[in-house]
Amino acid sequence: MTEAGPAPEKRKRGAKKSPPRFSREQADVRRSMLIEAATRCLSVGGIGAFTIDRICKEAGVSRGLINHHFESLDGLLVEVYKSSLYASVNNQIAEAKRRRAEASDWPPEASLAALVRSNFSPEYFSRENLLIWLSLWGEIAVNPRLKEAHRELYDAYRAELAEDIAAVAVLRGRQVDAPALARNFIALVDGLWLEWCLDESVVTPEAAEAAGFEMLEGQVGPLRGV
Repeated sequence: MTEAGPAPEKRKRGAKKSPPRFSREQADVRRSMLIEAATRCLSVGGIGAFTIDRICKEAGVSRGLINHHFESLDGLLVEVYKSSLYASVNNQIAEAKRRRAEASDWPPEASLAALVRSNFSPEYFSRENLLIWLSLWGEIAVNPRLKEAHRELYDAYRAELAEDIAAVAVLRGRQVDAPALARNFIALVDGLWLEWCLDESVVTPEAAEAAGFEMLEGQVGPLRGV
């Protein structure tokens, strides 16, 4: 029988514990990395390329890392939807709410104009989003989890847009069906963006933005230049 080695030293009372292997910041970075990799898979191969194996290969990670950060593939798909298609608009909504809270004298026309322009920013109004949009639109129809997320995001966006429209209308003494106008504006943006992606000779981003403003200005008055 071999001689036993020295007994391990007991941890001294009050000694500091070792720091966690991965900080919260590192976890957030890894999570964002997975969302970006999943988005690239979707943009190149559509919903058929949105698989665990394909995403792992794109991100250069093991399956376990995806399972650690997302409870399911649907959960990852929802995060891709939020970050890819609503990031620009949601950032503008957050900015509008912040400015209204901090500066009561910020005119509602400025808020509405900024929200309109956010729909036509290069990061949102881009051809790179075409396959992502088409893939997710098709999946929304058959995926209850994604449909629920879409409804939540769409309702929040439409409500904020309607609130800004109503504020401008009240200020100018106009009678407007703000929710209906907000809905129609969103549909116009989606349609113009799709037409531009499929055939750039049909419309330019600048013309699309002008059309969006014209729809709203027809009912609430001038917005450009505020």
